[in-house]
Amino acid sequence: MTCLQTEAMPDSPLRILLVEDNPDDVQLLREMFSRDRQGGYIVTHLPNIGMTQEHLARAGTSSVDIVLLDLALPDSGGLDLVRRMRKLAPQVPLIVLTTGDNDPMVAQAMLEGAQDYLVKGQIDQRALPRALRYAIERFRLLANTARTNSELQRRIQEKDVLLGEIHHRVKNSLQVVSSLLSLETVRIHDPTVIEMLQSTQNRIRSMALIHQTLYQSNDFARVDFHAFLSSFVPTLIQSYGIHPERINLTFHVAEARMRIDAAIPCGLIVNELTSNALKHAFPDGRCGEVSIDFWHDRDNHATLCVSDDGIGISENADLKQSPTLGMQLVFMLVSQLGGTVSIHRREPTRFEIRFPLAP
Repeated sequence: MTCLQTEAMPDSPLRILLVEDNPDDVQLLREMFSRDRQGGYIVTHLPNIGMTQEHLARAGTSSVDIVLLDLALPDSGGLDLVRRMRKLAPQVPLIVLTTGDNDPMVAQAMLEGAQDYLVKGQIDQRALPRALRYAIERFRLLANTARTNSELQRRIQEKDVLLGEIHHRVKNSLQVVSSLLSLETVRIHDPTVIEMLQSTQNRIRSMALIHQTLYQSNDFARVDFHAFLSSFVPTLIQSYGIHPERINLTFHVAEARMRIDAAIPCGLIVNELTSNALKHAFPDGRCGEVSIDFWHDRDNHATLCVSDDGIGISENADLKQSPTLGMQLVFMLVSQLGGTVSIHRREPTRFEIRFPLAP
């Protein structure tokens, strides 16, 4: 191993590790470094990868600013050599030395982590310092970018964990409220009050399930509406004590992920319209079917449809002026979504809500 120190710069000299087995190429590079007046250099020359590994193990990568590496060393294949150097000195920029521009290993060496390459016999006295400075600066920029991206990724992961925890806690809090309402229902004997508490429970259950769906997914901004409906509506039917053989439930729900500010109103609308059908569409124990359909158009609008084949709605009933909280909520939530509602009163009874998927 030989060291060469040329005229020093006012700052610390550039420390170069030259891994090259050809004495003539070593001598040529030494002369170029010695003639350069723009800065000082300390060149450590090692003829093979074995000595390089021992040197880096002993001195550490902190003793090197840049590596000049011959791709044609006899004790290692070119690309394997680059890979080994990236493992030995991952924090040090690397320039490979090759015998020609057409060397097929050059492009692959750049992909493996080399910052630049120099062709032996074509190294220019003025180009060499520029290549060194360029390689070091490019490596620093890439390293800074990688650190920045890593930090951003870490913060995103932290926020994802936090959002997941928030959805989990909101769901749990809503479940506690629902349980408290259940306890109150047991103590009450007035059927009207019991029905009011049960309706409130179902609304809370709908919102809780939205947060649970978000918590269990990998996307905390958008709700899998298909998964939500598949879990919520059967539970809603059970809450009314209706035998599943009496009321047939059908789904035709397109795969869709909705923003939480749209999913919660849609969930509540499904709750109100389905509850309304279960309570009023099938009197005296009659059987029937409730259908829920959801699809989206090419113009970024969605349609939510709840229908039943029950007794229908009277033509004289003014639904927009209904005194019941459920229908008031439906129209209020449709307005919140920026949508419209059309109503078919019988054979079948159908509520069709169309709204934009994007703000």
